[in-house]
Amino acid sequence: MMLNNFFTWAYHDTPLLITLSSPGPVAFHIGSYPVRWYGVLIGIAFLLAYSLAEKLICRNNLDINHFSNLIFFILLSGVVFARLYFVFLSWDYFKGHLDEIPKIWHGGQSIHGGIFGAILAAIIYAKVKKISFYSYIDVIAVITPLGQAIGRWGNLFNNEAFGKPVTNSFLRLYIPKEFRPDLYLNNDFFHPAFLYESILDFIIFVFLYKKYLSWKDKPGRTFWTYLLCYSVIRFFLEFLRTDSLYFLGNIPGAQIVSIILIIASAGMLTVKIEDIKNEKN
Repeated sequence: MMLNNFFTWAYHDTPLLITLSSPGPVAFHIGSYPVRWYGVLIGIAFLLAYSLAEKLICRNNLDINHFSNLIFFILLSGVVFARLYFVFLSWDYFKGHLDEIPKIWHGGQSIHGGIFGAILAAIIYAKVKKISFYSYIDVIAVITPLGQAIGRWGNLFNNEAFGKPVTNSFLRLYIPKEFRPDLYLNNDFFHPAFLYESILDFIIFVFLYKKYLSWKDKPGRTFWTYLLCYSVIRFFLEFLRTDSLYFLGNIPGAQIVSIILIIASAGMLTVKIEDIKNEKN
């Protein structure tokens, strides 16, 4: 029954038409307490990513205790900064609703804020414990896009993070009227932007997973490659999104940050490749 609410397909005058739609945000109830699909998916993403990371940690002879501690601090810092970044870009609303700032269960997190928070926590932990920052962050860079690929499906169940309206497309997403932006109240179907990013994130994961062992003697290459690839994806997908948060005029904040990360990542990868060449010479 849920699958019928999840997607429908039909043949029309043209090829197969697939329509995605949310069956609702709640997966099941424990007593009177609703358990939401977003939380279920985040839990699944974490368990899969962490179990895979453990294998990579063991293969690379790293300390699993350091990794477990690091993951705890990264999650904590990532959630805090993801919220603070969202609040910063939505300050026109939050300055009149200060009590809403800590209520993350009402929604409103930013992946870029989460990334910055995670990196900051990793840098501080590595400094305090005197361990290699890149050795551990490279492993995290491998599993992060897997977690993102799974977690993005939570946007479907919440009817959020969708793209602009579609007219001619074999794949479309139905959004109930109450979740549509005012500009698109008369449009029923939209680009499933969450699906585009989920697929692209998974491709990044597969690529980095295959490259990790061959790059393990090149500290930082996996990390900077992840940042570069994800930033390129996010920059272009932002043109489709209807819920962008703007920073400078009509430029989405996510695109500004993506450009900065693209330049920084490309620069760091160039430096590291040159260092490898110099070592060989």
